[in-house]
Amino acid sequence: MHKLITATFMLLAMSSCAMAQDGQGGNNLTFSTGIDYSSGRYAQPQSTDIIVGLSDIALTTGPFRFSASLPYLNIVGSPYVVVGPGGDLVVVTQKGAAKSTERDGWGDLNLGTTYTWLPGGADGYEIDFTGSAKIATADASNGLSTGEDDVSFSADVSHQFGSWSPFVTFGYLIPGSPKAYSLNSAPQFSVGTSVQIADDIVATASYDFNGAITPTLSDAQQLFAAGSWLFDDSLSFTVYAEYGLTAGASSQGTGLLISWKLPV
Repeated sequence: MHKLITATFMLLAMSSCAMAQDGQGGNNLTFSTGIDYSSGRYAQPQSTDIIVGLSDIALTTGPFRFSASLPYLNIVGSPYVVVGPGGDLVVVTQKGAAKSTERDGWGDLNLGTTYTWLPGGADGYEIDFTGSAKIATADASNGLSTGEDDVSFSADVSHQFGSWSPFVTFGYLIPGSPKAYSLNSAPQFSVGTSVQIADDIVATASYDFNGAITPTLSDAQQLFAAGSWLFDDSLSFTVYAEYGLTAGASSQGTGLLISWKLPV
């Protein structure tokens, strides 16, 4: 379920799973930083280019993982394209438009909690239940946020077959209610697989669907691919790319994430 802002959550989780396959476990604290670039028209006559500075901290203790992320955004393009719930982009009316075609600043604070369940008697299966909240800390008048808090829930099921780990994710996003325009709750879906190519390299590919949260933009559908290199027991590097299939998704995007894990 790759989205603009929550890319850091997905990729950090992927890197953590890969390091777990490398023999690590126990409680740990992970710091991540990186950069994300995407570009798309989003049903507008001009392209909108977005650069995101990613920053994330996550604490894993037992079956629980607690995370917090705060992105820095640079947006060049249509003032009608606004960063919406969970990092999904929305196209708004004149009343809700940003003041400028070029804007930058800190985005909304994203908080998440994940519980990992390993079903007894079902070897190889792993189920993650995640609840996330977006706290509206960004400048809504500058198009960096809707100015409202949002929540989302998801369940991820994966099964390991040797070096392969196919997965499917179902989610549901409940946005806040901005005064200038309306947003709708919507389902989210992702299906894909990861594969351990070597002891220190993991690749992931997926198809992602994010239901439309505004009538001005269609559902976002895209293809996503990533590769992680585990430099050592603590440090990992992840590169990724995405290709949009509909007008509601970015036409293309790419990014880099660096994660550093410490035992606690």
